[in-house]
Amino acid sequence: MPLKLFITGDPGCGKTTAVRTAVERLSSRVPMTGFLTDEVREHGQRRGFAGTTLDGRTFVLADRSIGGDLRVGPYGVTLEGLESIGVAALAPAPDTRLVVVDEVGKMELFSERFRERIELLLASDVALLGTVAQHGVGFVRRLRNDPRVTLVRMRRHTSAAVAGDIVRRLEAAGAVPLP
Repeated sequence: MPLKLFITGDPGCGKTTAVRTAVERLSSRVPMTGFLTDEVREHGQRRGFAGTTLDGRTFVLADRSIGGDLRVGPYGVTLEGLESIGVAALAPAPDTRLVVVDEVGKMELFSERFRERIELLLASDVALLGTVAQHGVGFVRRLRNDPRVTLVRMRRHTSAAVAGDIVRRLEAAGAVPLP
């Protein structure tokens, strides 16, 4: 079974930075697809979250200005971009060797299509690299405890070391060729 590697840790510990660094190190060596999630800041304040696919397409995931019932803290969540752009980026092409998903958390899990895609990826023959919330119930807890998943716990200020560990684990598993 291909490696299904998920990084977990407290919010702000550098999970996305570690995955982004690993993706940058591997981008010339392995065909990959997926997306990363970033904070959207305005005047030094966090306004929301946006996703960017590995091929450069962007989508809004959450924003303080979004109304509605789908909320995480002060952020209204919109599924339109996640489901049309983000989930599509999680569908591997025939030559894809690695799928990247940042992150499996409360906002993304409002989407049934997203959850279904993660389940398909866990059962697929393509390596999976992602981040998952350290705390949570339901799908998050099942993912963290899934026997197919290798979970790496991260602490603050260790993103460079974790990025190197990600690359080594993917190489050792044969998901990416050795340099």
